[in-house]
Amino acid sequence: MKERRTVQKDMIYTALQELHNHPTAEQVCAHVRRRCPTISRATVYRVLNGMAEKGSVLRIPVNNGADHYDHQTHRHFHVCCDGCGRVDDVLLPESTDVLSAAQDAGGYELTGYTLLLHGLCGDCRQTRKKENAAV
Repeated sequence: MKERRTVQKDMIYTALQELHNHPTAEQVCAHVRRRCPTISRATVYRVLNGMAEKGSVLRIPVNNGADHYDHQTHRHFHVCCDGCGRVDDVLLPESTDVLSAAQDAGGYELTGYTLLLHGLCGDCRQTRKKENAAV
């Protein structure tokens, strides 16, 4: 059965493309509400989760934080700032050695993968340097 295309789905997907910064559902909701103040938070969450389940967007789960979403669905990695929670793309070549080792460990047949690196973005590193200098 073909999925119905709705104005809300189009607005939410457009918001992901316009934000292009791996936003959370709350950030998408705020962006969409500038054009459509009546859209509910529940609708945004439901649509984003549905898109992620169907593979039309990527859900990026972040430990101790809200999931982020990416409209780019090709295989790529992400890095998350432990200070501000920002998520960015990391363009690295796919390592067949790592994938082969994962399959060999326990006889897995891989169906997909995610890699979320953690660190501090440039802005947070500068803030920490200033804070440490003031101490």
